[in-house]
Amino acid sequence: MQCRYMRVRRALKLRINIDGKLLDVRGERYIADIAGEVGIAIPALCRYEGHQNGVCRLCLVRTSSSQKLVPSCSTLAREGDEIITDSQEISSYRRTLLSMVKEHHAEHTGNTGAKCELEKYTENYSLDHHGHRADFQPPDRSHAAIDFDPGLCIACRKCVIACNDEQGNNVIAMTGRGMSVGITFDVLEPMGSSGCVSCGACVDVCPTGALIERTWAPADRTVISTCPYCGVGCTVEYGVRGDRIIWARGVNENTVNEGKLCVKGKFGWEFESSGDRLTRPLIRRKGMKRGPLMGRDPYEVFREATWEEAMELLTRMILVTRDKYGPRAIGGIACDRGTNEDVYAFQKLMRVAVGSDNIDQSATLCHAPSAAMLSYALGTGASTNPVHDVLKSRTIMVVGSNTDRAHPVVSSYIKKASRLGSTLIVVDPRRVELAGRADIFLQLKPGSDTFLFSAMARYILENDLYDARYVRDHAEGLDEYRRSLSPFDLVTAERLTGIPGDVIAHVATLYATEKPSSIYWTLGITEHENGSDNVSSLVNLAIITGNLGIEGGGLNPIRGQNNVQGGADMGGTSGSLPGYQSLLDGKTRAKFQEAWQSQLPDEPGLKSTDMITEALHGKLRLMYISGENSVRSHPDSKEAERALENLDFLAVQDIFMTETAEFADLVLPAASAFEKYGTFTNTERRIQMVRRIFDPPGDAREDWAIYAELAEHLGHGLGFKNSSEIMEEISSLVPAWAGVSHKRLEGGGLSWPVPDRNSSGTGILHVDHPMRGMARLRPVHWNDRDPGEFPYLLITGRMREQYHTATMTSRSEVISRITDGPFMEMNPEDMRSEGLKDNDLVGVESGSGKITCRVRGSGNLQRGVAFTTFHFPELRANVLTPHTLDPVTRTPAYKDTRIRILKEER
Repeated sequence: MQCRYMRVRRALKLRINIDGKLLDVRGERYIADIAGEVGIAIPALCRYEGHQNGVCRLCLVRTSSSQKLVPSCSTLAREGDEIITDSQEISSYRRTLLSMVKEHHAEHTGNTGAKCELEKYTENYSLDHHGHRADFQPPDRSHAAIDFDPGLCIACRKCVIACNDEQGNNVIAMTGRGMSVGITFDVLEPMGSSGCVSCGACVDVCPTGALIERTWAPADRTVISTCPYCGVGCTVEYGVRGDRIIWARGVNENTVNEGKLCVKGKFGWEFESSGDRLTRPLIRRKGMKRGPLMGRDPYEVFREATWEEAMELLTRMILVTRDKYGPRAIGGIACDRGTNEDVYAFQKLMRVAVGSDNIDQSATLCHAPSAAMLSYALGTGASTNPVHDVLKSRTIMVVGSNTDRAHPVVSSYIKKASRLGSTLIVVDPRRVELAGRADIFLQLKPGSDTFLFSAMARYILENDLYDARYVRDHAEGLDEYRRSLSPFDLVTAERLTGIPGDVIAHVATLYATEKPSSIYWTLGITEHENGSDNVSSLVNLAIITGNLGIEGGGLNPIRGQNNVQGGADMGGTSGSLPGYQSLLDGKTRAKFQEAWQSQLPDEPGLKSTDMITEALHGKLRLMYISGENSVRSHPDSKEAERALENLDFLAVQDIFMTETAEFADLVLPAASAFEKYGTFTNTERRIQMVRRIFDPPGDAREDWAIYAELAEHLGHGLGFKNSSEIMEEISSLVPAWAGVSHKRLEGGGLSWPVPDRNSSGTGILHVDHPMRGMARLRPVHWNDRDPGEFPYLLITGRMREQYHTATMTSRSEVISRITDGPFMEMNPEDMRSEGLKDNDLVGVESGSGKITCRVRGSGNLQRGVAFTTFHFPELRANVLTPHTLDPVTRTPAYKDTRIRILKEER
C-alpha cells in the first residue's frame, strides 16, 4: 500500500545528453542529481538534497527544453534534453551572482574562512575577495558551543531546512525583506536562550561559516566511525587535529542518520581525551576495605601494577574460587559500549576458560522484555523494520518513549512522517515533548499499559477489524487469546487507564485499519514488574492486525546503549549462545563445543540482577564487571553496594574510575570506542564499523585483547589475534551472520540476517512469514497494585544532553555548560499540597532508601507522579528503586517506584 503522502514517480526511462555524455535515466530526476552521479560538479551554495530550495541560483544550466537558464537543483530532466552545465554564458551569470553575494558578505575572522564555500567559489571564479560589514548585527556568541555571525549569512535557508524540516526542532526562521533578510532563533531570541537543542545540524550545513562551532579548526585528518552513545548508531565523521578530536559531523550517505546528530554525538566526544582516563592496571592496597572512595585520591586506595601482575592476580582468584566453590560462584557482566567482537570474546572467556554461564549485559536492565517477547512470538528478539521505514507508516504509535530526549535522531524521522501526513499517536504517563506533535495523546495512568493495549485488541477482534487472512495463515493461539481478553473491556479500561473508552476504540480502529501501522517503544513499558506482559500486549496487536513483514509497519523497540543489540546478538546473556542459539539445545551446544574445543555449561546461569542477590547471600563469590557502572545502574543501589562488598574478589574493567570501580580489588584500563577497530549493531540490526582514531592511552587495551590474555593465563586460549579474526569466527558459527566480514562492512552497514556473502542483508523481518514459522499470540494478565503508604509514583528517565550514568557526557565541557542540574519534577498541584516551591530541598523516601534533592514543578506530569533522571551522582535515584523484577526476564521495575516526599530545612 502506498503511503498517502508519498509522491509516486513514474518509472520513466529517459535518454539525455549532459555535457556530451549520453545517459539513460530511469524515473523523474533532478539535473543536479544526475550530474553528480556522473562526476559533473555543478556549483551551489543552497542545495539541500531531498529539498527544493533554489535560493542561490549558482546551479543554473542550459537545457534544450527551455529558453532560459534553469536551476539544476529543482529542474527535472526531460526526454531528449541536451544539457550544458558550464559555458562562457553560464560562467558569466555565476560570476555576477557571486559578486552580488560577496558585496554584502562580511570579512571572515578566525577559522571561519576555511569553512566558507563562498570563498572557494570566489577564488575559483577569480573574483576579488572584497566584502564589508555594513549594518550587520554583531556576532551572537550566547550559545555554549556555536557562534552565529549575521554578517556572514547569505540567507541560503539551509539551516532553516536542517532545523525545521530535517530535525523537526523549529527553532530557526527567516525574517526581514530584501537585502535585510536573515535568520533568527525563536523569533529574535539570542541563540543561547532559544529552544536550540544543540544538535549542530545548522552548523553542519552552513556554507559560509556564519554558524560555526566556536572551537572549530581545520582538521589534520578525518575518520568516519559509529557514535559511541545510543542504539540509533549514527555514522559520524570526526575531525582530528594532533592527538585530539576537534569536531564531529554526521555522515549523510548510506547511513541511518543521514547526516543528523544529537547533542551527544555532536559535542560529547571530549571524554576521550579526559585527564582522568584509566591508563594503568590498579590493585587495591592491602588493608584497604572495599567501598566507595568518598572523595579520596584513588592512589591512596590503589597502587599501579603491570599487566602481568594484574593477570596473575585475576587468574589466581578465578582458579581459587572455581576450585573451592565451583564455576557457578563466578559471574561476569559484559560491556554494551564495547564492540561485538569484545562481547563475543567475553562470553567465550566466561564459558570456555572460566566454565560459567553467569553472563549478562545491560539488556536485562532495560529491553530484555522486548527481546524475550518478540522472540517468543516471532522467532527473534529484534526490531523488525529500519528506522527510515517510519516515513512509510500511515499510523505511528510511540509508547513509553521520550523520543525527543532519548533518541533525538529517531524522533526527527517520526516528526517528519507526522508532518507529511502520518497519524501520530503518543502513549505515555508524562506529556513528553513528542506529545505536542501528536494527533492523539493518551496520557494513561502509570503502569496501565497492558490493560490499554489489551482493551484495544479486544475491540479490534469484537468488531472484525483484525486481519483475518494474516491470522489464519501466519498466527496460532487465536481462540485462547480471544478468551483471555474477556476482562479487558472498554469500561474497565477507562477506569484503570484514565482514557475515555471511545478514544481507546478510535485509536484501536486507526491502528487496525489505517495501515501500515508501526509501533515504537522504549523503557517506559519494559521497566515494570509486568514488563513482559506490556510488550506482549503490543506484539499481539501487531499480529492480529497483520502489521508485520511490511514497509511502514512492524514492532520497533528503540535500543538504549550503543551496542546493547549487539551484546545480545553475541551471546552476552545467560542461556543464549551467539546468534540466540540455545545453550540448552544439545546439538547447538555440541556445535560450539567442537568449534571451541571445550565443554560448555549445560544449564543457564544467572542474570545480572540475580547475581547481585546471590552475591549478597554469599553464593556468588567473584565478579568480573566490564564497562557497567552497576552501583549506579542497578536497582536498590545500597543493596548493590552491599553485594559488591560481600564478594571475595571484584574485578572492574572500564575507561574511568566509576563508582563501581571504587569497590574493585582490581581495576583494568580499557580502550574507548575511539581506540578500537570492530563493529556495533544498532537498533535496526545494522552492523556497522567502528574505526580506531587513536591508540589507547598509557597501558590501556582493547577489551577483547584483555579477555584473550586472561584466557591464555587460564589455560584455554580464545584462538584469535585481532578483531577481524573474531568476526570470521562469528560468521562461521552464527547463521544470521554468515555473510558478514569486516571487509564487506567497510563498504557500508548490513542488517542481519546476512545468510551468505552474496546477501545484502535483511531490512524487514518476517516478510513472507514469521521467522519461527507461525506467530504466537500470548495471553497477558493484569494485577492492580496497592500503593500502600507511599502516595507518589516515581518515574526515572533520561535528559537529552546526558547519557546513562554520565561517565562520558559529564566530561564534555559543552554538555556540562548546557545541562540543567539534577532535580526531581512534580505536578505543581502536588507541590502546593505538600507546601513546596521550586528549588526547595526535599527528602524522597521509598521502601528501599532515602535521598535528598531539589524539586521543581512540571505541568507535564499527572498528579501523583514524579520524575527524575539517573545521570547525576548528586541525585542517585536508584537508591530508591526496589529490587522488584519482571518474573520472566528479571528486569527491574524502575518505573514502579513508590515514594513519599518529606520537606527538608534549607
